[in-house]
Amino acid sequence: MSLVYLVVCRLLELLVLLPRGDAAKDLEIVVLRHELSILRRQAPRPAFTPGDRLLLSAFSRVLPGDARRVRKLSRAR
Repeated sequence: MSLVYLVVCRLLELLVLLPRGDAAKDLEIVVLRHELSILRRQAPRPAFTPGDRLLLSAFSRVLPGDARRVRKLSRAR
């Protein structure tokens, strides 16, 4: 049940992003990457649940090749 809830939440978030402009999306990405870099310095490596792994794997398949390479590089740290 929690996996279905998580998928529905993520789909709703994607629907909210559709009408937004590219500049707003790019700014949000920059802010989120900065927050992630701060959190990586402060916390140990997280333990992913199978649901987390499923969603990350499914979303990474949709990313263009350049974005996938960046994600793999950041994961190697």
